[in-house]
Order: sequence, then C-alpha cells, then structure tokens
Amino acid sequence: MDFFFIEYRDPIFGLIVLFSVLLLVAIFSYFWGVFSLKDQKNSIDKFVNKFQSQSNLDQKYQDMLLNLDIDSNSLGVLAGIFARSGDFNKAISIYLIALKKATKKSEKEFIFLNLGKVYLKAGFIQRSTEVFLESIKISPKNIDALSHLGLGFEKLRMYDQSLEVLDALSEQEIEVAEQIAYTKALKLKNSDINFDQKIAKFKKLSSEFKLIDRMILELYIANNKDINEIKSKPNLNHCIDILYINDGVLDGDEYMELYSAKGKNDIPINDFNLKLLKTANANGLNATLSFSYICSECKSSYPLFFYRCNHCARLGSCAIIPNVIKESDEDSIAF
Repeated sequence: MDFFFIEYRDPIFGLIVLFSVLLLVAIFSYFWGVFSLKDQKNSIDKFVNKFQSQSNLDQKYQDMLLNLDIDSNSLGVLAGIFARSGDFNKAISIYLIALKKATKKSEKEFIFLNLGKVYLKAGFIQRSTEVFLESIKISPKNIDALSHLGLGFEKLRMYDQSLEVLDALSEQEIEVAEQIAYTKALKLKNSDINFDQKIAKFKKLSSEFKLIDRMILELYIANNKDINEIKSKPNLNHCIDILYINDGVLDGDEYMELYSAKGKNDIPINDFNLKLLKTANANGLNATLSFSYICSECKSSYPLFFYRCNHCARLGSCAIIPNVIKESDEDSIAF
C-alpha cells in the first residue's frame, strides 16, 4: 500500500502542495478584499445618501464638486475652513461629498472623524454618534473617535454606552478615571433611588472626581436637607456661588471669610472681592456678588456653572470668578 503513496513523501510534491495552498489563500484574500471594498463603498453610499438629502448646499454645487477633479483631501481642507468659520451646514455637505470621493482607508477615517466633530458642534448629537460609529468600524482603536463617541453618548444621556466607550479607552491605557466617575455620577443623579442611597454612592465616586462634592451639596439643597450633615465638605472654590446664594451656613474655617462678607460674623477678610463686598455694604452702597464661569482650558465664558466645557469638552475646568456689583433695586425698575 505504501508503494502507491510514496510520492506524498517526495519533498518536491510537498513544496507543490505548499505553494498551491498559498496561491489559493492569496486568491481568496484578493477576492475577499474586492468584495469587502465593494460592500464598504455601498455602505458609505447609503450613509451619504441618508444625510445628503438634508444638505443645505445647492444640488448644482454638489454635482460640481463631485464631478470636478478635486480629491477628498482638498475637499476636507475646504470643509474644515467652513467648520472653523461656523458655517457647519456647508462643512457637512462638503465632507459628505469628500466621503464619496475617498478611496483610501486613511482618507475615510479622517473624513468620518471630522464630519462627526462638525455634527457634534452643530448640535446634531444623534447624527454625530452614528458618524463616529462608522469611523470606529474603519479603525476600532481610534482614540479621538472613541472619545467623541463617548461624549456624544453622554450628551444623549446614554450613560451605559458612554461607560462602555470609556472602558475601551481605558484598555488602551488612556486615563479616564475622572470621566468614568463623572458619567456614573450623572447616571446616579438621574436615577430613582432614594436620597441616602444616592449620597452613599456619590461619596464612593468623590475620590475620583473632585467636583462630585459640589453635586452632593446641590443634592442636599435640592432636597431641603441640612448642609452641615455633609461629611466631606466641598472646596470653597468649587461652590462659592452656591454658598453665597444659599441662606444656610456651612460650618468650617474655610467658609468663614465668605460668611463674614455676608455680615454673619466679624472675622477679618483677606480675599479682595469679599473684603470689597463687606466694605461696600458697611458704607451703605448695597453691593452684592455676581459670578462668571470661565473654562481654564480654552478661556470660554459662560453665565452658568458647568462640569464639562461646552466648547472644548474639558471636564472639571470651570473657574468661578466672583465680581462685586451694585445690587439692583427692583422697585426702581420702570415697566
């Protein structure tokens, strides 16, 4: 019997079999790549058509840009110019055209990422998440796309999905402990559990994100609880606006100057604004404090406190700036 199969032990026959297998694998890979590219192109065309119907760019200009010999990179640059000037509708339209012209994986990844960012800035949060998901299909480990996808889920209050994205970033050794704690706190804040359970869970998160102490203070005030029951007292710099407006007094040496400025004690004041406030009121000038809120990262200014900057998305960057102003007399306002 071995006589009939002796050729299988021939080294040349083994090499022929090996090269045949390699050739079959190469052919299969080639056709798989061709069909994958075709399938990806069809998927992109469906994606573009889904959003292009709502484009504000005239059809004749869309056709012109699509037919002209302009590559996707040049169109991406043009769209970026419109995005930086605040013309998001034109930027979106041009990115969609660029996406149709893109042939390389890197080009598609770049366009999807920037298109998602424009949708996010323009306030189309749901669409932005769809775009970032498409970007991640092309490059699953793209940190920028994952970060913005998590931000989109957070804005949509899809906290579980946001936490999944943060876990994916954590696996790539990106520091996201603060963001995880903040997202869990937002989820907890919107839950239906009772007050004591919320406070207990907030306290467990406070070591990861410093501003959770402010959330706890807000929760106590919203539920008409005695703020002196708070075991971990918040930093004055993180809540001076709340404590100034609130009628209750929070025990602790850190807060004494603030309450002295409000006339509740006679402790000497070192802070300039608080000292100016107390001096003005002592001389009958009827002064008060107003507060402005500035992002320490991008310097954007807001009328209300924020945990995450709406412009640069930096977490915990809010600086509370007190200003002494003359208190308005509502009785003297003419209606």
